[in-house]
Amino acid sequence: MVLLEMDYESLIFKFVDDDPPVVQRRGPKLGGHVEPLPKPRRPPGHLKPGPNFSVDSWPARTVRFRFRTRILTADATPVNDVHANVVRLHLHASSLQSILLAVLGYLPRAIQTWFDSWFPEWTLPPRLIIKKQKKNWEDEFEAEKAAYAKLLPLQGTVIPRLFGELKYDKTSALLMSDIGGVCLASPEGGMLELDEFRRLVRQALTALSRFGVLQDDTKLDNFHFADGRVMVVDLEMTTKQPLTDEQLKFGIDCAVDSLTDSYEDNQYCFWEDGILSVGVD
Repeated sequence: MVLLEMDYESLIFKFVDDDPPVVQRRGPKLGGHVEPLPKPRRPPGHLKPGPNFSVDSWPARTVRFRFRTRILTADATPVNDVHANVVRLHLHASSLQSILLAVLGYLPRAIQTWFDSWFPEWTLPPRLIIKKQKKNWEDEFEAEKAAYAKLLPLQGTVIPRLFGELKYDKTSALLMSDIGGVCLASPEGGMLELDEFRRLVRQALTALSRFGVLQDDTKLDNFHFADGRVMVVDLEMTTKQPLTDEQLKFGIDCAVDSLTDSYEDNQYCFWEDGILSVGVD
């Protein structure tokens, strides 16, 4: 009996030594089981930057690359330290582009639209995004191009505008518009009220579903808050088989719930770390 007790105690100590401490949350007993309390939430109130709030800045480097008939020069910076294959560009001014745009401004709208569709390299905005293909992600790269083509009417409003494909650092890449705004996984994007967050995310996902598309990689860093709306910025993983209206609705409901849980968890962590604070009107 003594030996058994010693072995039992040694097992307990080994468990404590090998595993991180677990916080036990006790609740009312129901049917002989312990009902866990809800996980902690931030205090009620509007979130705002806290004492530890900061915005990352990245060093820029000058790059040159060809896009269709034009050689582009730009200052390039990483978008963040998570997505190493995504680069933000600030194009250097082009005298030839300025002249072309000035001339186009005097021409009928139909001609402007024709020129923009056939020669997008000469009507590019000054801020752009390049998304390089990840190593061994050829299928996902092709899937994203196909998704942009399928969702063409949503480009510029729910998803970025895709200008085309090119080679960047000897790698296949997509050139798209920089929608601005803030990533929903960042502290800057973590200050929405949950009801508003759910509404805006549902709007974006519902817009995709009208074209039979569901975002399969529902992570906060694949969504941006820009100009008062949520936009989807990653289309590498979307549904490939036709779905019924019921399946689309169920997928949207699950995605909204999952994203909201993650968003609320982030808000609590940002508040607890002093990155965000709670204010009152």
